[in-house]
Amino acid sequence: MVKTLLLFLLLAGGSANAASLSAQLDRTTVALGEPVSLTLQAQGLNLDAIDAGPLGAHFDVSGRTLSRGPDSETLVLTLYPRVAGALHIPPLQLDARRTAALPLTVTDGSDAVPRVTANWVLEPAEPRVNQPTRLTLAICDDGSLQWQRPALPVHAGRIVRALGEEEGTGERAGEACTLHRFHWALLATRDGAAALAAPMLDAGRFGQRLRFPGPPLSYHATALPAWLPAHVPPVAPVVDADPLPARWPLQRPLSWRLEVTGGYSADGLKDLLDLQLNESVALGVYPPLIEAIAPDDSNSPLTRYAVTLFLQPRASGEIMLPALNLPWYDPTRDQLASQVLPGRSIAVFDPRVQRARQVAGGLAGALLLAALAWQGRRMARWRMARRRGLRAIRAARGLPELARAVRQFSLTGQPAAPSLGEWQRRLAQEAGGCDVADTVQQMEQQLFGQALPTPAELQQALLRALAHACPTPRIPWRQPRD
Repeated sequence: MVKTLLLFLLLAGGSANAASLSAQLDRTTVALGEPVSLTLQAQGLNLDAIDAGPLGAHFDVSGRTLSRGPDSETLVLTLYPRVAGALHIPPLQLDARRTAALPLTVTDGSDAVPRVTANWVLEPAEPRVNQPTRLTLAICDDGSLQWQRPALPVHAGRIVRALGEEEGTGERAGEACTLHRFHWALLATRDGAAALAAPMLDAGRFGQRLRFPGPPLSYHATALPAWLPAHVPPVAPVVDADPLPARWPLQRPLSWRLEVTGGYSADGLKDLLDLQLNESVALGVYPPLIEAIAPDDSNSPLTRYAVTLFLQPRASGEIMLPALNLPWYDPTRDQLASQVLPGRSIAVFDPRVQRARQVAGGLAGALLLAALAWQGRRMARWRMARRRGLRAIRAARGLPELARAVRQFSLTGQPAAPSLGEWQRRLAQEAGGCDVADTVQQMEQQLFGQALPTPAELQQALLRALAHACPTPRIPWRQPRD
């Protein structure tokens, strides 16, 4: 039994003496932004269990590759320095073994990697709770780097929303540089001091991945008054409303679109509208539709919503749409203010009554067109008849032929009159105001051989009297009177 115990202790001691742990760097000098590889080699140990936490103080561990052999393990860690200067890779411990500290020199820029500076800009620098604020990360380099937008960590007490980005020229220590700007909208939801953990900034240069340390950010959010109602931001809203129609049919839904730019949230804006939009006997109100839309300025931290109100008139006449009151907190005066969209009136009509009026107007128009057509046709007929009659009178030779042409003259196409007296009576009925009595009397006397004006004089007198003869106006549906 004693021999067995001694043998076991000897084997355990030999196994412990066989375990080893070592570390080495692929280089001892690196520029800020470049990676450095730390290689750990072990025998008789499990490198999966090694604690790399001590590296986090000055390095970002972005890669980890483990390979195993028959009697050894190799772990390669890809490190990016967080600061420049003379650094040390801290000792790493696994079980009873411990690596040696390794020196590393980190320079701020080199021939292969440009110098980079970065800083945060918060506008305004001391925001209030629920006040939309623009957060900008400004990065200066020599223009050879392609930057990626960093992902900001999620943290209680603030809401961060990505905006646009810009690239232009800037100045660093009196020298020109290429300036990259990434913008976010930051909304503090809790008052007090706060800090933003600095993420590593990813960039590419000729296919090489570089990572630079991000600057830290600290700010202080000012609390709003305790008496301020919920959903009321410290930003004045801007409201743009589409024009409303002057008239609208009864029982047809009406959609009214508004654009609200400011510091409201979608839920807060909906609650404010629900408090003010109430149904009535004359007007039905449905839940509004609220949609987030991009502001005109892509880098503006303000929110912008398209609000569609659905209304349904229920009574004819003038209906007043409700006024909308959007409250906000004025920090300069420390008081509650509001942006008011006044109510507007709409004339509501019954489409059935309008349709009946349209039908009646159409019938009246059709009758008027028929009357005009009949009158035009009648006018064309009597003008042609008058032209034929005047032509026959002008062509007559001698008194008998002239008398026959006169008896045949008719504006309405009647047959020849049996006598001049009958023709005169009929003409008086057809064309009132046409005086031919003296001419007819002289023509009858001439026919009986009395020495009166010649046929040529009678012919001219008749032509003058009948040249402007017009029929007496008549209504088409009324029978002519004798």
